[in-house]
Amino acid sequence: MTASDVYAFIGTLLDSLELGFCLFDAEDRTLLWNDTFLRFFPEHAGHVHAGEPYRENLRRFYAARLAGEELRSLDRYVEEGIARHRAQARPFVFLHLGRRLRVASLPAPDGCRARIWRQLDEEAPGRPHNAGWDTFPIDLLDHIADGATVLDQHDRIIATNDEFRALYDVPAGVAVIGSTLEDVVGAAWARVPQPERRTDGFVRDALHFAGAPFEVALPGGRWRRVIARRSAAGIGYFTHADITELKRQQADLKRALGELSAIAATDVLTGLANRRHFDEVLAAEWRRCAEAGTPAAVMVMDLDHFKRVNDCFGHAAGDECLRWVASAVRTAVTRSSDLAARHGGEEFTLLLPNATAEEAVAVAQSIRRVLRTEPWVRIHPDLAPLTVSVGICAVADVRAVAHAEAMRQADEALYRAKNAGRDRIEVQRA
Repeated sequence: MTASDVYAFIGTLLDSLELGFCLFDAEDRTLLWNDTFLRFFPEHAGHVHAGEPYRENLRRFYAARLAGEELRSLDRYVEEGIARHRAQARPFVFLHLGRRLRVASLPAPDGCRARIWRQLDEEAPGRPHNAGWDTFPIDLLDHIADGATVLDQHDRIIATNDEFRALYDVPAGVAVIGSTLEDVVGAAWARVPQPERRTDGFVRDALHFAGAPFEVALPGGRWRRVIARRSAAGIGYFTHADITELKRQQADLKRALGELSAIAATDVLTGLANRRHFDEVLAAEWRRCAEAGTPAAVMVMDLDHFKRVNDCFGHAAGDECLRWVASAVRTAVTRSSDLAARHGGEEFTLLLPNATAEEAVAVAQSIRRVLRTEPWVRIHPDLAPLTVSVGICAVADVRAVAHAEAMRQADEALYRAKNAGRDRIEVQRA
């Protein structure tokens, strides 16, 4: 019995318990689902299919939930939903098409992620609409260190504490009872000259996912984290915490990691990309060009007789020569998608996505022209002008040639250039 068969069996079993089930692989692609899932989410019937990215699943989900101005923020809702999907470790409750659903989600040992939905019981006939609130001690809210609110079934605030008012800049004497959290956040933004930063419905939707924390931006770069729980009757109990400093620390850490990543990807001597980074980008760009059906070219360039420079003038002069060559390469690479790297020693490589053989040759010729005009005698009076041999592999259909094979053919073209007398360009078309 295969893993797929086991998951299909589990889905059928969960159908008998009226539990929705959907399975996604490690790349967030849909693998299988059961009938109850389609009953809970009828917008997917006839559309969901094996291999469908979760992103498309979410777009249909939100298209069924949103209307009017909220649809303008569809992409934002989708991105938040993906983040919630990947990070979820505890169940939460939300309302969809009149159903209150509790969803649980956990990764499986094989890298898949399973999501299970259960419809919560409807309110018992005759039960007061605000059942559970009548017995809640209101003064308890003032003993909670964080901001706290209680919302009714229509997401209207029915109680709050002073800390909540302070967190959301509510002026003294201004009532919030009967308002929504969206109203309160919108009022905070309305007091500063940035009306475009108002909530655009995001807070309203986030409230529907009780148990899933969400973050709210306020003027001045301030942030609040909101965590909600709802009773069976739909009463919501919300806590609000100031996470501004945490967000700043996260931003600082992200910048620091970005700087470290840039350092790790750079050749210290020349400032070009290093070999490891070049190989990573080459693989990614090759896949992108294959998907787009565009051409690409790779170039391998080697300095001619460079060992003589080190032997005759010393490694300091040799290093300065490499920096000058790197500058010439950087000048010739004009498109943001192109990447130049020092591959090791006196060898340089270039990746030219979407480039034809003629365009790659033009780049190589530009490098050679710059090198011919460099004042090499400034490095050493006896230093003769440096030349390069270049091998190019230009691939018309990237889907037909692997990136490793393209690099191998560029290497072969380089050796042909060397054997033919150096200071020349050889092209291999594939």
